[in-house]
Amino acid sequence: MMESPIPLYFSQKHSYSTGIILHGFLGNHKSMEELATYLDSSYILPDLIGHGRSPCPKELKQYTLEAMINQLHEVTNSSLRDPFDLIGYSMGARLALSYALAKQNSVRSLILIGGSPGIQDDFARHQRALDDTRKAALLEDKGLLEFVNTWETQRIFSTQRLLSSDKLLAQRRARLSTNPMGIISHLRASGAGAMRPLWERLHEIKIPVLLVVGSEDEKYVDIGERMQSRIPSSTLAIISGAGHAVHFEKPEETAEVINKFNRELEYAN
Repeated sequence: MMESPIPLYFSQKHSYSTGIILHGFLGNHKSMEELATYLDSSYILPDLIGHGRSPCPKELKQYTLEAMINQLHEVTNSSLRDPFDLIGYSMGARLALSYALAKQNSVRSLILIGGSPGIQDDFARHQRALDDTRKAALLEDKGLLEFVNTWETQRIFSTQRLLSSDKLLAQRRARLSTNPMGIISHLRASGAGAMRPLWERLHEIKIPVLLVVGSEDEKYVDIGERMQSRIPSSTLAIISGAGHAVHFEKPEETAEVINKFNRELEYAN
């Protein structure tokens, strides 16, 4: 007998939501609220497992991408009409891509912000898995504060130094409110080092896809260009002056390209 998926907490401002937005690692539904306010349509904002108000179970199997697809499907099946628009950032983008490949008939459009299909090279993926293991050990040994301090020094977040102190403090508080068990479980079960790469399946995506990256996030600009070359109906939007968390650094500009993309879909239909 199959287990029922872990129920996720989600914020739904309107009963007529047409899509869902997935936050990244160490985020929660509030991480995506600013972006959502600039979008033309209304979206459901869930807390992924181990984050925010959603459960943080001990079983590692609940944190795999396969398990999260089922958890997400429970939310969409109960609160959205098919087909819906699916937006994801970073870890949430990897989940969104995995969900779209598993349940493509349910998704009208896929929007990936700083997204990746995983690490294609076996050696590089193994090295990332080792790095994620070291991060988990750091958290267990030094505690959440030291872990977040180290996390925030990563080069992909360097462009955020230009943001207001209030905005950065709110983000930091959200990170420090995350349950350490959830962080460790994600690193071990669904981190980029544990993820089965999806590069060879990108050609299977037949729905419209928008890839959004910041111009200063060179690694993900390259990934975005490579993804665009493999996904049949895809568009790449590079937002000037932004880094990895482009929706956080440039929410209005990010929303503008998403709104334009969705309006063109409506016009085409």
